[in-house]
Amino acid sequence: MKVEVEIISKETIKPSSPTPHHLHTCQCSFLDQISPPVHMPILLFFETDADKLSNANMSDQLKTSLSETLTQFYPLAGRLLDNISINCNDEGISYLEARANC
Repeated sequence: MKVEVEIISKETIKPSSPTPHHLHTCQCSFLDQISPPVHMPILLFFETDADKLSNANMSDQLKTSLSETLTQFYPLAGRLLDNISINCNDEGISYLEARANC
């Protein structure tokens, strides 16, 4: 059986509140500086259940939770600078919603 995936939406989720100016630069630790770059995508699967939240409501709830979480973990919404520090500029992270036939 071939798994077909249809991308429904793509967007960037930003923190729910801006990072304070004095926290805009976050120094990387020595171990972070010498470790090789690694891309770590996260893939979550949710089963559709008509009795619970609709897909749209579930997606909105996930986006809201992610936005609030990025406020607490502000370096995750920033960009790496020269492998030495993170520019905590609130650019956000990618959020894709897809449907699979499995």
